[in-house]
Amino acid sequence: MAQIMYQPTWLNTKITANHQPSPATNASAINSPVTNIPAINLPAIKQWSAIKLFYRQHMPYARLAQKESVAVIHHLSSSTIDGTDEVDISQQKIIAAIRVKPIGQYQLINGLLVHPDYRGQQLSTQLLKFIAPQLITKNCFLFAHPWLIDLYQQLHFIVIDQHDLSAIPADIIQLYRRYHSEQRPLVLMQLNEPDK
Repeated sequence: MAQIMYQPTWLNTKITANHQPSPATNASAINSPVTNIPAINLPAIKQWSAIKLFYRQHMPYARLAQKESVAVIHHLSSSTIDGTDEVDISQQKIIAAIRVKPIGQYQLINGLLVHPDYRGQQLSTQLLKFIAPQLITKNCFLFAHPWLIDLYQQLHFIVIDQHDLSAIPADIIQLYRRYHSEQRPLVLMQLNEPDK
């Protein structure tokens, strides 16, 4: 039986398939040996389709946008990464993902999701540590489920008290109020300096 290996990577969201050339561009391309028609990035399209399917199956209310950065963990067997076979990430099963969404000059972490069969294996922590170098301290926020507060606190996020909301950017507060409800209570958290 092959050993299970986990490898976080950034998902390639630079997809050009939706940028189809205009009919005028096509006509000129017939007479011109050099064109500026964007190439279709099939591996990126496959990755994007796989991540959308992953969220649709396990977090159906999530809405992905291509402007987000998405980090994923694939289920890779050791036989795939032992150097004898070339790894095709787009063909591997996604087992965990997290999204970093730009909100003006701020960042919002959302959509932390681990496949039910792989929970309890520290994959959330692994993903959070993987994306940490890309996060902007003091400008990074998340809306945590109450049972995940301890996880985020271990990674230098602090709970924002309801009395301190006036110090939080309006764009973040507006989103927080949209997603937070009595039926789905969320806790606003902000990335703090690691030494504080």
